[in-house]
Amino acid sequence: MSARLRAAIGIWRARDVRTAGDRGFLVYMVLMVALVTVAPLARAVWLSATSAEGVALFASPAAPGATMLVVSSMWTGALLLGRDRGPALRPPFPTHALAVSDLPRSSAFRGPVLRAGGLVTATTTLVAGLVAGSLAMSGLSEPLSVAVFAAVGAMVGVITTVAWLAGQAFPRAAVPVALGVLAVGVTTAVVPVIQPFTPSGWVGLAYPGTSSSHTLIALAALTATLVAAVPVLMNRLDIAVLTAQAARWDSATAHVTSMDFTTAAALYRRRPYTGRRSRAVRPMSGLAWTFLIRDAIGAARTPGRLVVGVVALTASGVLITLAFAPGSPGWLLGAAAGLIAFAGLGPVTDGIRHAASVAGDFPLYGISDERLLANHALFPLVVLVIVLLAAAVVCSILTGIPAASPLASALALGLLALFTQVGNALKGPLPPELLTPIPTPMGDLGAAVRMTWAVDGVLLAASAGASAALAFESPLLLTGVAVTVVIVGINRWRHRG
Repeated sequence: MSARLRAAIGIWRARDVRTAGDRGFLVYMVLMVALVTVAPLARAVWLSATSAEGVALFASPAAPGATMLVVSSMWTGALLLGRDRGPALRPPFPTHALAVSDLPRSSAFRGPVLRAGGLVTATTTLVAGLVAGSLAMSGLSEPLSVAVFAAVGAMVGVITTVAWLAGQAFPRAAVPVALGVLAVGVTTAVVPVIQPFTPSGWVGLAYPGTSSSHTLIALAALTATLVAAVPVLMNRLDIAVLTAQAARWDSATAHVTSMDFTTAAALYRRRPYTGRRSRAVRPMSGLAWTFLIRDAIGAARTPGRLVVGVVALTASGVLITLAFAPGSPGWLLGAAAGLIAFAGLGPVTDGIRHAASVAGDFPLYGISDERLLANHALFPLVVLVIVLLAAAVVCSILTGIPAASPLASALALGLLALFTQVGNALKGPLPPELLTPIPTPMGDLGAAVRMTWAVDGVLLAASAGASAALAFESPLLLTGVAVTVVIVGINRWRHRG
C-alpha cells in the first residue's frame, strides 16, 4: 500500500475517532436499548412460537414445503439485492481509495462482507433455532434437532451471503440466475421426488422430525464450496459498481436519518429501459382507457419491478387465504399479507405518485386533480383485483378452504392497500409541528410520534391485513381501519400542495 493511500485512509479514520468516554456511553446506550426493547421483544416472539397456534403452524405437514419456498425466495432476493446494494460496501471515500489501490478486493472489502454475512447468518440461525426449539419444547421432535436445524439455518445464511455477493459481482447475470433459483425452489416444493437433488430440498428434508444425514452432508459440501469461491467473487467486483453503490447508499442513509423514506426508496428505483421507443400515451375513445394503457406500458418498461410486484401480490393473496385455515394465526398471516400487498403495489402505482406530485399545481393535462388521480388508480386497481382474487381462488382449491371468505377478504385488503398507497403518496415532507418536543414523565415522545408518522403507511397496511383476515369475526375492526385509512387520505388530499 502506498504512503499516500495510507495517509488518505488515516485521515478518513481520524475523522470518526471517538474518545473512550464516548465509546463507553455508546456501549451503555446499546445495552439499555437491548434491555428495554430487544429482551421483551425476544420474549414475546418466543412465547408466540411456543404457543398452541405457533406449534400448530410449525408442525403443519406443509411446513417443510413452506420452508423450501422461503429459502428459495431468500436466495433469489439476495441475488437481486446484490445488484443495488451488495455486502462489499464501504463509505464513498474509502471505497474509491481502496478500489483504485493495488490491494486485492478480497482484502480491501473483507471486513464489510464478514460483518454483513455474520448478521445474515445470525438471523437465519436464530430463526431456525426458534422453529426447532418450539417443536422440541412441545415434544414433537428430539432435542438434538434444535442444534441440527440451527446448523442448517447457519448454512442457509452463509449461502445467502454468497448469493448476495454474487449478485454484486455479476449484476447482469443475477436476474436470470435468480429466476432459475426461484423456479427450482418452487418445483422442488411442488414435486417431492426431486427434493434429495436440490439445495432447497435438502433444507426441507432437514426440517425437525424429517432430518437425514445425507442431506446435511450435501448442504455442508455446498456451503464449503461456495465459501471457497468468495475471494474469486470479491476480486471480480467492478470499481464502477462499488463506487455507485457506495454513493447511493450514503445518500439513502442520509434521507432515512431525516425520516424521508420515500426519497430513500426512490434512489433505488430502476429507470425504465424496455420498450422506450414504444408510444405509451395512445389517444383512445375513453380517457380512462388512455390512462390504463399508459400506466400498463409504463409498468412494463421495468419488467423486473413489475414481476416482483405481481409475485408479492400473489403471495399476499395466498397468505390471506391461509389465514382462514383451521388453527392458523389469522391476524398474523393477515398482517403479513397487508404488508406484502402494500409493497407489491409499489411497482404499479407510479402513476399515482405522479398525480400526487402535481396535485395542487396548475393542471397539466386539462383535467382536474381528482380525475387525474382517479384515472391513474385504474391500472393498480385492475392488477390487484386480478392477481389477488386469482391467488385466493387457486390457493382455496389446493388447500380445500372455502373460497367465499378469502375472496371477500382479499378484495377488502386490496382496496385498503391501494388507499394506503394513495395516502402515502400524498404525505409530503415532515410537518414542522411534529418537531415540537412532547415532554412526559416517561421522557420525550416526540421521536416516537415522528417515527409513527414516517411508517404510518406500513402500520396502516398491516392493520388493514389483520382486520381483513378477521373481517367475519370482527367486522367493526375492519370498518374502523377502513374509516381511518379513508380519513387520512382525505385529510392529506385537502392539504396537498
